[in-house]
Amino acid sequence: MEIKKIICKIIPNHKIAKIRNKYYVVRQGFHRPISEDFFMNKVLFRLGINKGDTLFIHSSMDFLNIDFSPLRLLDILIDTVGKDGNLIFPAWHFNYRAEDYLKDDSTVFDIKRSPAVMGLLPELARRLPGAQRSIHPVSSVVAVGINAEEIVGSHEQSVYPCGELSPYYKMLKYNAKIIGLGVNANFLSFVHCPEDIMGKDFPIQTRTDKLYIGKVRLISGEIVHVETLAAHQNIQKRNIPVFLKKYISGEIYSAYRIHGSDFYVVDANALFDKMIGLAKQNKTIYNT
Repeated sequence: MEIKKIICKIIPNHKIAKIRNKYYVVRQGFHRPISEDFFMNKVLFRLGINKGDTLFIHSSMDFLNIDFSPLRLLDILIDTVGKDGNLIFPAWHFNYRAEDYLKDDSTVFDIKRSPAVMGLLPELARRLPGAQRSIHPVSSVVAVGINAEEIVGSHEQSVYPCGELSPYYKMLKYNAKIIGLGVNANFLSFVHCPEDIMGKDFPIQTRTDKLYIGKVRLISGEIVHVETLAAHQNIQKRNIPVFLKKYISGEIYSAYRIHGSDFYVVDANALFDKMIGLAKQNKTIYNT
């Protein structure tokens, strides 16, 4: 572990990311791809996905070792949760710091046309007939399913991107599960929901003091101005997998590696309650 820390201090983060990504690709080469039948009958069973589930999905098609198309994967997920279920995806339209994005007055988030940059699966979901996208300049999500409109509604009314009016909190009403397909728990944006709910009672500052104004173009073409806080620089130094391994039980969070691909599943409500309790003890993803 000490060697790993020394390497991380010497090598810049962006180079570490490139090395890690190449390793994932090489690792997949040693395993046969996951077939459609295996995914439906083995992987989804292991993740505990059922009819009527509400899923928040993080994914990477580059690191998901499957032998069928991303569009077919989306169809399988929709069919699995059924007509009474919901799929939710992160649909942010930029991949750099929110504070830098909001400081640029020329930027406009177009609900209808701004592509999701969080992977191919969210972008495919965004283009589905009936898909709903939340009106938020920096933390938008897209949802499909029976409760999609209610889940994404009112997001623009919350200055906290993951606060009480956000999809991240409202999905708790539906006992949501968070799953990772081809990614590990480094991709788990829900961890910021307990932080935003606690606000200034959280042990460290995770949001900026400054309130920013983001411009959003609605489907009608009208441009609205949405107030939001941005992520504080403090949150850059975090370790979600270590935090989960140290403090979160297997009943709440489970991670798997199947055919060279990473998967995880989280009970969102249980994780939320546990993180609130841990934060009150000054135990967070930032000080593990």
